[in-house]
Amino acid sequence: MATKEKRGKKTAPRHPEKKWGPFAGGTGIAVWLNEFETDSGTRFARTITIAPRRFRDPETGEWRDGAYRPVDLPALLLAIQAAHDFCLSTPLPGTPAESEEVDTLSHEESPPSDGKVPF
Repeated sequence: MATKEKRGKKTAPRHPEKKWGPFAGGTGIAVWLNEFETDSGTRFARTITIAPRRFRDPETGEWRDGAYRPVDLPALLLAIQAAHDFCLSTPLPGTPAESEEVDTLSHEESPPSDGKVPF
C-alpha cells in the first residue's frame, strides 16, 4: 500500500483588503494588506496589484495575459485613484488616525470660499 507524501501546511486563502473590478477583459485593481515580522514586532504594509487583460488563445484554448487596450485605461485610472485614496485614508492596523491629520486633510481638500478653482 502506497503512502502519500505530506505536503506543506495548508493556509487559508488570502483575500484582498479592497478591490475594484473586474472590468471588461478581466482587468481590475486589488489592495492587499501584508503582515510581516520584524525585530520590533509585527508590521503591516499595503501593496496594489493590477490584473491584466485576459484572453483565451484560440489555438490552445488556454487563458493568457494580454496588453491593455485604450478603452481599458479610463476604468483603470479611476480604480488606481480609488486604491490610492483608500490607502491614504485607511490607517494600517495598529496606527490610529490622528485627528489633526484628518482635520488638516479635510481643510486642504475643500474648495476656496470664493468658488474659484486654484489652477
